[in-house]
Amino acid sequence: MKKNDAIDVMNEELLAVAVKTGFPSPLSSNPSNLSDEEKIESIAEKFRDIMVILGLDLEDESLMRTPKRVAKMYVKEIFSGLNEDNFPEIRFSENNYDHEKSGNMVFVKINVNSFCEHHFVPVIGTAYVAYIPRKKLIGLSKIPRIMKFFAKRPQLQERLGAQVADCLSTLLETPSVAVSITAQHYCMIARGIEDFTSHTTTNVLKGEFRDNPEMQKQFFEAINRA
Repeated sequence: MKKNDAIDVMNEELLAVAVKTGFPSPLSSNPSNLSDEEKIESIAEKFRDIMVILGLDLEDESLMRTPKRVAKMYVKEIFSGLNEDNFPEIRFSENNYDHEKSGNMVFVKINVNSFCEHHFVPVIGTAYVAYIPRKKLIGLSKIPRIMKFFAKRPQLQERLGAQVADCLSTLLETPSVAVSITAQHYCMIARGIEDFTSHTTTNVLKGEFRDNPEMQKQFFEAINRA
């Protein structure tokens, strides 16, 4: 057996806790249990009704397939994070680089695309994620995949950052995780105040990033350089 075989295997109990996080999305306690295809058909039917109520001609060649397009987009793409089976496969490697003792962090910059749960319009921005490893390291591509999983659901920016931070803290068994998100909300751009320059920044600081001023400074300096 290789030295890191045990750490490379995802612990199913740990995964279940990490996916739920301590900041769960407002999911129904009585889910439909429909298959993806059944969901698409049902959503398409209801979206067709919305279009008719709005006064659109669904016999028009440009619009006749729109209900199915929207339904497929909802289920397979922009709200795919509602299905826990879509959580990315996670593998770990052993931390042999003395990160925790030296206080060195792992830092990743990520593009974020989500949907506001209040108006179902896009939230687009950038996230900065850092952690101080203990025994485990995670593949760098897994951090954007975890962010994408939680972003692919109706969201609040504050909750999204908290979910990613909590998930990584659980998976990596480290208390020291930081997530900063700066994003534009189309509920402020396309409607309401219609402010095209507005953006929102939220920060989640855990462990050393919250309690150690030097680590906090290192994190925000990394953001300024990114």
